[in-house]
Amino acid sequence: MLVAKQKSYYVGHRRRAREKLLKFGADSLRDYEIVELMLFLIFKRKDVKPLAKRLIERFKTVDKILSAPLSELIKVEGIGNTSAEAIKIINGIFVSAVKSRLIKKKHINCFEDVIHYCKVNMKNLVAEELRVIFLNSVGEIIADEVMQRGDINAVKIYPRMIARRCLELGANGIILIHNHPSGDPTPSREDVFTTKEISKALSIFEMSLQDHIIIGGDRFISFKTLELL
Repeated sequence: MLVAKQKSYYVGHRRRAREKLLKFGADSLRDYEIVELMLFLIFKRKDVKPLAKRLIERFKTVDKILSAPLSELIKVEGIGNTSAEAIKIINGIFVSAVKSRLIKKKHINCFEDVIHYCKVNMKNLVAEELRVIFLNSVGEIIADEVMQRGDINAVKIYPRMIARRCLELGANGIILIHNHPSGDPTPSREDVFTTKEISKALSIFEMSLQDHIIIGGDRFISFKTLELL
């Protein structure tokens, strides 16, 4: 009898949660309720509310859950390798959807399109990463590539390597993006110096560095806006 009541509870709860999302949208839900909806897809017959709350307690936000490494996800009681991999797959689908919207844009607006895309990809990384968005002559995206990965404090950037990749792709310009895991997007002297070196290397081939964006958590800076380019 106890089992029957428990089953009736979580089945009814799942139905109500889905109906709330469909009727009122994601903004009507608390963070743990959104996590619950995701867990419904992974755990077919289980009350997942306690697990959703444990995930929020550990990672604080939905996006940090999605971007957390597998090794951190499995530390949460109730999350095994299979469910952790499922969360990473869901995150991959989400990132791909954001990227698709960006690529479909005819022209790139750094502050609306690139920033949103890069935050999704980079704001929760634990090490520095250099991403390059390659553009054609009318500002359409040719490619988006991670060119280099570093450690928690630095990533090596090679201007000649970036210029060579531009030539291979036939790009006319690029947008550089890298992250500061500390959460402070303020550019270092090395950031400023290397950015100028990359701009010089590209100008030799009549290509342009259109912007360099540094992501620090939910904050960012643009070299173009700061007039550092």
